[in-house]
Amino acid sequence: MRQIMIALACLALTAPAAFAGPGSDLAETADDLRARAQARAEAAARHPAALATPLDFEDPFLADMEAFAADAMRVSHAIEDADGPSDLRCIFRGMSHDTEARLSAIDEATTGSDRSRAYSEIANLMRDAVEIAPEAD
Repeated sequence: MRQIMIALACLALTAPAAFAGPGSDLAETADDLRARAQARAEAAARHPAALATPLDFEDPFLADMEAFAADAMRVSHAIEDADGPSDLRCIFRGMSHDTEARLSAIDEATTGSDRSRAYSEIANLMRDAVEIAPEAD
């Protein structure tokens, strides 16, 4: 019986770490988006004077960024519903709004240089999200 109790105690202590929460999931998504945005920034920087075209509404990156914005807002609401820290709630709400603004900047870019800068800003935002998102768990 004692061995079973010890095993259950060990399981209880390790179980929360075994399951990622919404913040960890968001951090994982942000890290993927960061890498993709950085790659796009580098590609656009290779042709700084090239005319930029608007984003294709079927671009998977666009869809993933919009999903990130929605997820960040959901995390903000979850923190609010749990009466969590207001600064953390505001950070996630800000991430959501910043994501949408950065997508607009990509769409409004007229040159490769402008587009590179916009993608770099997204990569920086996603880097910050990777660092802060696990705090929501």
